[in-house]
Amino acid sequence: MRATRLVAAVVATVILAQFFGFFRAVVAVLLFYFILVVGFRYMRFIVLAPPDPEIADVGSLNLKYVCTMCGLELKVEKAAKERAPSHCMEPMVLVRENGQPPLRPV
Repeated sequence: MRATRLVAAVVATVILAQFFGFFRAVVAVLLFYFILVVGFRYMRFIVLAPPDPEIADVGSLNLKYVCTMCGLELKVEKAAKERAPSHCMEPMVLVRENGQPPLRPV
């Protein structure tokens, strides 16, 4: 596959060099290859993008998380994943609205 690409690049360079000069032909072939590679990678990124997560309304559950490192409190109204958020590189601890641990794990 690479040999085919290399042969095509050399042939294109030779053909373009007859009309525009060798230096311009090399620059043109290199720019064409660069733009082609970047374009294909961009299109692959767009096509293979992960779907948007499903967001659940959890405001009625009164989920409140506290960071054990710095004390930051976070009340969750909408959640897109089932695990606790993290802060200070540590997972946060779930507490009830009045500051006590929940009756059941969420």
